[in-house]
Amino acid sequence: MSESTPKGELHLRVTGHMTDWKLLLVDDPPNEDEMASWMQEGMVARIRVAEQGSNEPYTLLVNFALVVAARLVPATAGDRGVHF
Repeated sequence: MSESTPKGELHLRVTGHMTDWKLLLVDDPPNEDEMASWMQEGMVARIRVAEQGSNEPYTLLVNFALVVAARLVPATAGDRGVHF
């Protein structure tokens, strides 16, 4: 089992949801231009994430056609992880 250190945190607001998805990114985070392009094109992107307290990363497919807002923040310690 490999140790995964989060490189960033991605917050996504998805159509029909009242709260943001908070994803701990394992790989280098996408930049703002990439995410804007994904949202405009309605692209499905592969995002490598890890849950808080887990050492095993996995791939999450995200349909950016349903994302209405996105923001990147530096990875922080604390009670954060993948929440749906």
